[in-house]
Amino acid sequence: MFNNFVNIHDLSTIIKHSSKVFSRITPKQILSKQERVKGAWAHTYNPIRNWWDIPAVKVRWNRLISGDPQVDYYEYISRKYFVNKNSLLALSLGCGTGHRELRWAEQGNFSCIDAYDLSELRIKNAINTVNQKGFGNIINYHVGNVYRIEMRENHYDVILGEQSLHHFSPLEEFLLRINKFLKPDGYFVVNEFVGPTRFQWTDRQLEAVNGLLSILPARFKTMWDSDSIKTNMFKPGRLRMILSDPSEAVESSSIEPLLHKIFEVVEVREYGGTILQLLFKGIAHNFISEDAEAQRWLDICFEVEDQLLASRDIQSDFILAVCKKRTL
Repeated sequence: MFNNFVNIHDLSTIIKHSSKVFSRITPKQILSKQERVKGAWAHTYNPIRNWWDIPAVKVRWNRLISGDPQVDYYEYISRKYFVNKNSLLALSLGCGTGHRELRWAEQGNFSCIDAYDLSELRIKNAINTVNQKGFGNIINYHVGNVYRIEMRENHYDVILGEQSLHHFSPLEEFLLRINKFLKPDGYFVVNEFVGPTRFQWTDRQLEAVNGLLSILPARFKTMWDSDSIKTNMFKPGRLRMILSDPSEAVESSSIEPLLHKIFEVVEVREYGGTILQLLFKGIAHNFISEDAEAQRWLDICFEVEDQLLASRDIQSDFILAVCKKRTL
């Protein structure tokens, strides 16, 4: 309806989020967009219900990115681009709970990582964790809006955009600003969702996902913290997306083209997710054990995505990109 601005699947979600928004109306204004984004990410606990929670999926990422199931992308990039360097200055955009910055610090290439996020709760959690891990002298976590913070041009050796760029808009303006902060020989490392904007999944994606759901045994389709069975996946209405988190996938499909436009793209590694992210959403907990049957079904699902990606029937929704500063 109206170019999927709203659909019947979303009615209960829209009512829920609409009531939240309108309950916060002040005499002057409705809750600001920034405050709604902060509210959407005002948590630090993430239940096991997404594809990234499945150990076999992480091994798959490693194989697709580094070629070695035991080498993750932090180690891969550090070995390839940061070898013999131990005093790099880095900026992390939208750091969340801070676990990615810890992995970078563990590589031994950085003397300072400045990390920013809107969520005070997540930053507090990140600071506690980094101090416990002994990297408080390297990682500096800040509550801040990366659109507004003042930074020196040509200052950072590395800028990290990890699962955060798809929340930024206007994106081109933001990336042009980021380009200025890099040193002339600096790197922009991007690990991102680059799939359909506002999660407007393609028909081919949904056909493949729902086909797999139709043949998965029921015990692998039990939803997280529920007895209900996942039977299908659909694209969310745009209104639902805006109400629940106005920043979610706001310009995601523009990320990769803009990287090529603004930066010198040195390397791109695709690692899928086009089928698997949607398929395992809400049911990932059924696949974290070493159950032999679960592993067999994982292999089947991986093969389906591999074949569709190889034939270019679908495009990879997730990429790792290494970019260099370009003089514009």
